[in-house]
Amino acid sequence: DQLDHEPNTPAGCPVDTHGVSRDTDGDGVPDCKDKQLITPTECQPVDADGVGKCPEPECCKNLPKEPVVNCPSDYPSLSFKGNNVNLSSDVKAMLSSVAAKLKANPTCNISINGYPEASKASQAVCQKRVEAVRKYLVETEGISADRISTNCEVGGGDKNTIDIKSN
Repeated sequence: DQLDHEPNTPAGCPVDTHGVSRDTDGDGVPDCKDKQLITPTECQPVDADGVGKCPEPECCKNLPKEPVVNCPSDYPSLSFKGNNVNLSSDVKAMLSSVAAKLKANPTCNISINGYPEASKASQAVCQKRVEAVRKYLVETEGISADRISTNCEVGGGDKNTIDIKSN
């Protein structure tokens, strides 16, 4: 009628006494289309859906954007005898517990670390051990290979020990 100031109001949209779509928060988006019915003034202007862009509070600006995941850090050390590179049943049992922790924490990654002596032979044994551990976790336990890194660091620890650490 002649009093309607908004003749093309969408059907079902509540209107005021002048026939204009209600806009409770005054953001320019009718309530019937507004996904954020009460947009605080400091969050305006809004997008086409009526959702504002609120500034971050001072207290939160320096916080990490991604949620911080606390990855397990209590992984066992694995022991080998002599130049043996085969995984014992004890080592396999420990690796199963490592795999369970990784499956429970899918965003966590690990590093498998060996500590060879300076000789090429010791470094070769170390590399075979860390690869055997990695292969077991990937092929037997189903852990994604891209979640596991390996490292053999000369002099970093006992040459017959493999450590597993969170990355």
